Amino acid sequence: MNKTLSPILLAGALVLAATSAHAQSSFRIGPKVGINQSFGRFEYPGNTYLKVTNSSRSGAEAGLVAQVGLGTHWSVQPAVLYSQKGFSFDEDAYDAPYDYTYHGEYEFRFNYLAVPLNVMFSSQEGSQGLQVFAGPYVGFLLGGKYKSAQSGRYGNGATRGGSDEGDVEGGDTYKNGPEDPYVSKELDLGLQGGLGYGFNNGLQMQLGYSQGLRNLGAEYEPGRTNAKPPTYRSHAFQFSVAYLFGSQK
Repeated sequence: MNKTLSPILLAGALVLAATSAHAQSSFRIGPKVGINQSFGRFEYPGNTYLKVTNSSRSGAEAGLVAQVGLGTHWSVQPAVLYSQKGFSFDEDAYDAPYDYTYHGEYEFRFNYLAVPLNVMFSSQEGSQGLQVFAGPYVGFLLGGKYKSAQSGRYGNGATRGGSDEGDVEGGDTYKNGPEDPYVSKELDLGLQGGLGYGFNNGLQMQLGYSQGLRNLGAEYEPGRTNAKPPTYRSHAFQFSVAYLFGSQK
């Protein structure tokens, strides 16, 4: 199956599956928008030369969420969201034998088609009142951007360096060409959970945390180096607002 079509078809299938439950239980659907603060914990396994300092980045989320009632207080919420995630980090090193100081700065923005599936408990009937939710998610990398800047100097000499920027694409192996995009693994898998509140007019507000379970760092090409490739996973705090239309019975 075409890689571009497969995540879209899967997302559509989940929404259709939720819609098919309308005859047996309450069904609601509507837009969902939000913001997140994400980070990746970028690391070089086994590397004691580079010191890495990670930072988070903010992003936006928007899409469609459905809700299928499973009784008085329980419901299931599948969603299809465009989600921006990413992180930034600095790396520093000092080579004493050569009296060489190095500093690098990196920024990454990843664009995902995210498909979360939450089970939710509400303190009041009709999904109103305090809400507790949890469930898995899958994310399909659509692309992204990166920026980098490096500088170094020997002793007290002049600082020299350069900068670069380009695209991010999904894949399992880094590419070597200077014009090639940065490669990050295409499929992200993880868990999420949080708290929310449902109002009687269909408005919902939720605050959650998502934890990626899959290392998204690509592998080095065989024979290129003996070093281990960097690792990172998706982590994010999320706040969202949704407005649901449909039956509350």
